[in-house]
Amino acid sequence: MIIDHHNHIWVGEQAGGFLDEGMSVERILREMDVAGVDMAGVCTVAQAINNDYVVEAQNAHPDRLFGFCMINPRLPDAGATLRHYLDKGLKGLKLHPRLHGYQLGDHALLDPLIAICGEYGVPVFSHGGSEENDHPFYFEELARSFPKVRFLLGHMCALNFCDDAIRVAQRNGNIYLDTSTAELFSVKAAIKQVGADRIVMSTDWPGNDFRMELLKIQIAADGNEDVFGKIAGENIRRIMNL
Repeated sequence: MIIDHHNHIWVGEQAGGFLDEGMSVERILREMDVAGVDMAGVCTVAQAINNDYVVEAQNAHPDRLFGFCMINPRLPDAGATLRHYLDKGLKGLKLHPRLHGYQLGDHALLDPLIAICGEYGVPVFSHGGSEENDHPFYFEELARSFPKVRFLLGHMCALNFCDDAIRVAQRNGNIYLDTSTAELFSVKAAIKQVGADRIVMSTDWPGNDFRMELLKIQIAADGNEDVFGKIAGENIRRIMNL
């Protein structure tokens, strides 16, 4: 089973760029079918949060989609909002430090939310990129503070910090690396240095195409069907209890 962990759905007033009416459930399902992707993790966009649409999508297509709850932790009702959507069936927490203006290492802001994820037994998934807000060492700090919570490190902190992302994943067994945006050589390095058990296929649709991500993982696996199977579905199925 092919399961892609990291994608976005959203509907609303067209605003150009990433906020595009073309991010509908109907479109992602069509493109999953074309690529042969069986299931996909989805969340809303940080620029215009609509977790209700994610709940509706998951409920309408439970065999194809599973959802993360996007939270801006700077809002005073962040904890109550997270509980509300986890109670509605969403499968984890999604964070975007850069777009919401905080550092992932801000314990006062994030510890209450991560504690809730520990209580519900769901993972924490955060954007990670070439910026200081969400450097891999912040992921490591949180992972060590909450050793029973699983952390999904978005984009493998591509492009500038992939080496650091691999390093912290080596040192922390509850950190998993997301392949989206990462270069082929970084995915190969992660397989070699971290192991295929803690890498998950991630397209970041509609920013990328499922077929391209599958091809990248196939090349990185270098003919090893066990490695490909883990990255392209088995790992995230285990993490999410699908």
